[in-house]
This record gives sequence, structure tokens and C-alpha cells, in this order.
Amino acid sequence: MIDKKVLIIDDDSSLLQLASLIFKKAGAQVVTANDGLDGLSKLFVFQPNLIILDVMMPGNNGFDVCQRIRQVSDAPLIMLSALNQEGEMLQGLNTGADDYLVKPFNPDILLARARSVLRRVRRLNESNAHSTPPGYDDGYLSIDFERHEVLVRGTRIKLTQVEFRLLVYLTRNAGKLMTFEKILANVWGDQYQGSMDFVHVYISHLRRKIEENTKSPRYITTVRGVGYIFEKQELAYRLTASETGSPH
Repeated sequence: MIDKKVLIIDDDSSLLQLASLIFKKAGAQVVTANDGLDGLSKLFVFQPNLIILDVMMPGNNGFDVCQRIRQVSDAPLIMLSALNQEGEMLQGLNTGADDYLVKPFNPDILLARARSVLRRVRRLNESNAHSTPPGYDDGYLSIDFERHEVLVRGTRIKLTQVEFRLLVYLTRNAGKLMTFEKILANVWGDQYQGSMDFVHVYISHLRRKIEENTKSPRYITTVRGVGYIFEKQELAYRLTASETGSPH
């Protein structure tokens, strides 16, 4: 965590003090905010490498703040909540969180999760720097690994860091069945084994953004109960489909 900048947004002063101490001891620079508006203001000034965001806050709750953060920043984000409910976790992931941790938490676990999301970003950047070929392009869907850019019919599509990592991983393994376990290990990390909801939520995100028909996806197909396959499309076919407006 040396030289990393961490923004912590929470209305609980005790938690702010504890989390600040955890990251400062690990060598990070820390800035805190006690509500969402203050957090968004400090986001622009501080430009953090990592964001820790509480769900339950007065005014704008953590889900609203997360959505606003994702409009302007791809920094890894971990949500904190006092409620251990699956629906709330899914809502957090749907709004753009990279991870979700229930309070009270073990300080070592928070630090481990933080290091994990930062490692994923670093690995993606390093992998992109040495990747060949540099992307994928079939005339309809274009993915530039180095520039972190995805185009659909020539229009840039906004993806979060997690969505982009997932898409790149599937694309690089096109035609191969990627099990839930493999996806979790390579996109999130080994400690996330069993967290199938992470995969399902983000596959749903990607399909909404890149597929012509989410009910009959062509790129990301499901092998029920096992995993997903990225299917490359023929250039001539994709060009014809997009030019005619026909899904077939």
C-alpha cells in the first residue's frame, strides 16, 4: 500500500479513525469524508487509488454515491455495510462496487481485500502492456486492451474496471469454457471462491452493454451450472447484421 491514496467515506467517526489507521500503518495516504457530498468533492481533488464507501449514510446513501463515483472514476471501490443481506450485496455490485464487506470486520480482512483489488488493477495494466494481439474487432464489437476502450457500432461503451477485466479475460480465452471458479480466481482472486453472484451480476452488466439481444446473447453464452464462453463473431457477418439492423 506504499504511496497508494485511499479515500474513506463513512459517517461513523470511530470507523473512519479505525480504517484510517489500518491504511496509514500499511503506508497509504488517507483522506476521509463523513458524507457522500464531501466524499465526491474530495474524490476530484485527491484522485484516490482506492475508495472505501459505507452504505448507510445520511442524505445520499452509499449506493447513490457509488453510482455518481462510477460516472467519473474507475478507482477500485469496496463497500461496507452493517447488514449482511444478499440483496444489498447485489445492489452494491450492480451500482459499480468491486467488493463488499460486512461490518464489523477484521482489520486484516479489509486490508487483504484492498490489496486484492489493487493487485487486480495492476495485473490488468501489466497484462495489457504485453498483450498480443492488442484487442478484438469484428466490425460490431471492438476491444482495445491497451487503451481500455470498448466500442459497439463505433460508439464508446463505458465499462467499470471489473467489467473490463472480465471482458478481457473472456475474450482472451475465446471459444473456451471458463468455469465460475476460473473466472473468480482470475478476475477477482482465489479468496473469492464460492462468490458466484459476483460473476452472474457482472456477466449481466456486460451483456446489457455489448449484446444486440440480451435474451439471446451471441458473445457471452452460458453453460448452465458451469460457466461462460466468449464466442468470436465473423467480421462479414457482424458488419452485415449491424448495417441491416437485423439481429440474424
